[in-house]
Amino acid sequence: MSRIPPEFALDKQQVRRAFSRAAESYDEAAVLQREVGERLSLRLDYIRLQPDVILDLGAGSGLVTELLLRRFRKATLLAVDFSEPMLKRAKRRGSWRRRPRAVCADALRLPIADEAVDLVFSNLMLQWCRPLEPYLAEVRRVLVRGGLFLFSTFGPDTLKELRQAWRAVDGAAHAHEFIDMHDIGDMLLNCGSRRGRWRGRCRCFR
Repeated sequence: MSRIPPEFALDKQQVRRAFSRAAESYDEAAVLQREVGERLSLRLDYIRLQPDVILDLGAGSGLVTELLLRRFRKATLLAVDFSEPMLKRAKRRGSWRRRPRAVCADALRLPIADEAVDLVFSNLMLQWCRPLEPYLAEVRRVLVRGGLFLFSTFGPDTLKELRQAWRAVDGAAHAHEFIDMHDIGDMLLNCGSRRGRWRGRCRCFR
């Protein structure tokens, strides 16, 4: 039986406006985003990979973009986000000699050629993608054969108490219902089987 929760309604335009409004002060409050991104980047210590092209998917203000620029000094780094105010901050990361290429785009329709990216790094972004599988298929499309998709997201226990409290009041969740990592793994296999094998690393924070 599938463990995928019922679709929680997300208004993409509303989410974009919320992130855009928060752009100027985002770094000051993004403690969790920074911590998870740093921990996820440490996973690269155990992976033999020297990518030529890296995609920071859902780059936001560029907190992780900065880490990737320092780690892979010869790679081209694409910082993709759907919020222009966030990207204005992200494209200032690095130094005057080398900065990321900021691209404002929907992760469901990336303006990137097929099999053009060696590493897709995505930190706490996938929870905003519903339904998820088409987004994973788009990641598969831009990855080279054997490329790496490294991401973090929240597990189904996140906000569990809040959902339970709301259900006790009126029977509705009123909060995001996150997807189990096993179901995300199944989706990755479904997407990967269409166009050859790909490597993936999944970290779900609960």
